[in-house]
Amino acid sequence: MAIKIRGGRTITLATVGALAASLLAIGGTATASSAAAEVHACVHKKTRYARIVNPTTKCRRTEERILIGGGTSTTTVQQGQQGAQGEQGKQGPKGDTGLSGPVGPQGKQGPQGTQGPQGPQGPKGATGPQGETGPQGTKGDKGDKGVPGSKGDKGDRGLQGPKGDTGPQGPQGPKGEQGPKGEQGPKGEQGPKGEPGSGANYTTYVKTASINSTGEESVSCGQGGMVTGGGFSFGTLKNATVMSSAPDGNGWSVYVAKSDNGNHGAAATSTETPKADDKMTTSGHGNGTSVNGTVYAVCLKKG
Repeated sequence: MAIKIRGGRTITLATVGALAASLLAIGGTATASSAAAEVHACVHKKTRYARIVNPTTKCRRTEERILIGGGTSTTTVQQGQQGAQGEQGKQGPKGDTGLSGPVGPQGKQGPQGTQGPQGPQGPKGATGPQGETGPQGTKGDKGDKGVPGSKGDKGDRGLQGPKGDTGPQGPQGPKGEQGPKGEQGPKGEQGPKGEPGSGANYTTYVKTASINSTGEESVSCGQGGMVTGGGFSFGTLKNATVMSSAPDGNGWSVYVAKSDNGNHGAAATSTETPKADDKMTTSGHGNGTSVNGTVYAVCLKKG
């Protein structure tokens, strides 16, 4: 069953049922006359359920406004006996989540009037002009809790949010242990022949520094000097190992670490010019660590 409404639209039986229920909730009779005979309703675009609203109430985005009636009319809805409860239907598929509509302001409910006797139906009069909006009525008593509405459709998936800011840099981790000595790389090609020298004079000299404990000790060639080689000499190297002996900026650096297999009172000496990754290891037997030696750098200075 369907009813035609203004604008050539049709509302289904579900809409008529919702409209009848709304009329029944206010006493079973709805009387309209002149401009008040126009009933404003918001109809859901998919379910076609209608809800009666005030002329100034805005419909939701999922609804469309309809205007029912016009002129003078009287509608009586009689409530019959409640029928037996039907069997529970199968659960339908989960619908899409609908968009959350804005919460409208709550209007004040007026007092319920007494139901008058039904008069004879008069002839349909001409539609009069729309009257001005009357003053707001006083707030009525709180009505009974309504029946829960049907579950809304699932809304569309939202757009992906923007990429978040890069987090702060984490703290620097502890220094790792020195790795094993790598294999020697292939011999490089011979460079081009240099330009003849200007005949300047250069002086070679040696700078030294004492090393008396495990750790790193360096010696510098000083201002204007250039390191050309270096090494170390130990009078005592007990339970310790030379881990590295290499150039360090404008000088030479030697690193000594504690060894599980110590060198009991042995002496270690290096007089060659080592490469940057050369290492020398000594071992022996005994308890405790004892280091006493010298680090030296072979330097070259112009003049």
